[in-house]
Amino acid sequence: MDKKFAIINAEIVSEIIRKPHIEAEEYENFLYYSDNEYPHKLIDENRPNEHNIVKEYRKKTYQPVFSEVFDRVLNSLNKIQRADGFMLKFPDQSEFSKISADEKLDVYLTKNFTASKSLFNWAFQVGLKQAVIDVNGVVIVWNEEEVSETEYTKPQAFIINSDRIIYSYENNAIVYKDDDDRNVYYSIDKVSWNKYKRDYKSNKWVMVEQYFHNLGLFPGFTIGGIVEEEEELGREYQSVFRAMLPWLNVATIEFSDLRAEITQHIHSTVWIYQDQQCPTCNGNGWLNRDNEKVPCTNGECKGGQIPLSPYETLRVRPAKTTMGEVPAPTPPMGYIQKQPEIAELQDRRINEMRYRALAAVNMQFLESTPTAQSGVAKAYDRDETNNTFYSIATNLGLMMERISFLVAKWRYGLLYNDVDLERMCPVCIVPNTFDVLGSQTIVDEIKSAKDSTLNDAVLSEMELEFIKKRFPNDIEMQNKLRAAFELDPASGKTEEQIALLVGNKLMSKQDAIISTYITDFIDRAYDEVDNFIQLTKREKQAILYKYADEKLSEINAKDKIYRKIFETAPVDQSGNMPTAADLKYTVGGLSGIIEVVKAVSSGVYDLDAAVRLVMDRFGLTEEEARAQLGTPKVVTNETDLNTITKLT
Repeated sequence: MDKKFAIINAEIVSEIIRKPHIEAEEYENFLYYSDNEYPHKLIDENRPNEHNIVKEYRKKTYQPVFSEVFDRVLNSLNKIQRADGFMLKFPDQSEFSKISADEKLDVYLTKNFTASKSLFNWAFQVGLKQAVIDVNGVVIVWNEEEVSETEYTKPQAFIINSDRIIYSYENNAIVYKDDDDRNVYYSIDKVSWNKYKRDYKSNKWVMVEQYFHNLGLFPGFTIGGIVEEEEELGREYQSVFRAMLPWLNVATIEFSDLRAEITQHIHSTVWIYQDQQCPTCNGNGWLNRDNEKVPCTNGECKGGQIPLSPYETLRVRPAKTTMGEVPAPTPPMGYIQKQPEIAELQDRRINEMRYRALAAVNMQFLESTPTAQSGVAKAYDRDETNNTFYSIATNLGLMMERISFLVAKWRYGLLYNDVDLERMCPVCIVPNTFDVLGSQTIVDEIKSAKDSTLNDAVLSEMELEFIKKRFPNDIEMQNKLRAAFELDPASGKTEEQIALLVGNKLMSKQDAIISTYITDFIDRAYDEVDNFIQLTKREKQAILYKYADEKLSEINAKDKIYRKIFETAPVDQSGNMPTAADLKYTVGGLSGIIEVVKAVSSGVYDLDAAVRLVMDRFGLTEEEARAQLGTPKVVTNETDLNTITKLT
């Protein structure tokens, strides 16, 4: 039906019903995966000569395993609502003074719109799925509640799916059928909503209900997607995700065959040598009753034989060879040898098809790459993935803007003209990029980038992206880790690389210390410096260099004490070290014990270890060593450490 009907009546509906135009093939295909519907068309068309018993078995054993693929796509698309900058931005509502504060458009659309409470929530709870699977469906904004003359209407958004629509004149009128009663149809146009029923006496369609909306425009719009065709009555659309359907369809067909293949070729089948005839029918499988053959009445009889369960003990009577019986084989039972290779091949093919279905819409990062598959793309283009998300986000934004205007028209159309209503409505801000990749995908990218020896600055940016993904709700942790990457002078370098740079005087010791203790320094700065994150980079660096100088002084002090301990024994004129018996009576021996005490106090050495050292170096007993060392006071602050250093 290509005629343009801006106003629908019973006569026009009768004509449309005779020549309906339904554009729902793509939507019905999506329903196999979005709503777990049994794929009658796919299975039956590919197995046209199959017996009804087999078809019924397929249907009963069918499981919508590929719905999981669609669910993962939809869950990933839901990340759009968390994208930085994606929002509905309302203009200042104060200029619309004719409307009370608690009845303004922003209040209604953010707190009282449908069961979702807000238009933004509705877009992702209801609209998103429809924007993927039914781009030729129609959104109708309608007020169903009766209100008094002093109350504002409470319009809501409804989806009329394309499989119900038999006529659509875009932005002007639609005719659609009832969900359950095939003798009931409805129409919506620029004037009214109408209900029609078949009059069996006259065999005509008659209008039985009518509601005038008084909006002066069609209270709805087509969801929209990629334009497939321009027609007289408007556009026909295709879903952005239509490319995944062929692969999912083929996978569904093959999976149905795979289950039969597994039943036939994987599960064990026992064979048993058996000659136990049914005593009721004497092995015939039937009985003779009134000169007619009737099935054997023995419930255990199967074609004249009494089958034996593989779980029962098998008893084989000796063959009566003198009477011509053939001896039973040895053993008298076994398992049929099967070839599982076909099932294994089908399983690999199905996994590959799952991956290809996601790759067709640039979302293969949701599925692990099949191994050893020739021709399977193992990489993806971020820009292409982002384009897919941007397309859906733009469509959702346009949907929310259109609904907002129609809601405003319903509620405030008598108070303001269309120009003012448009100024009252929100604008959807759609960012150019979306955070859609999983953290493991980013880790793989970073690993690949490091293997490719990319610039450290590039690696740092990738690691910052990982931080944002890994800690999406912990802003303080994000800020700390960002600061660590920003202020680490050796970010991305290994300890060996840092040591080599310091040894070649290409990096200062302070820089090496900052890189080594960057996390501790950042935590300390957060605790000691107010608004550390708000400081300039130069100011942050100054604080970290101060911490590095303190750490370097501490390290130098400990090194100095350590050398004193292990270099106290002087060499005699013959080049020999003094013995323990000689050493304890020398000035060097006394200095050595003092240095050990300092080492214990500064934390370089443990007291028990110091006792064993003095016993070994000076030939003292444990009691004598402890008496010599006493109980050194452990240094707990920088001032005491500096004091010990000066004494050294």
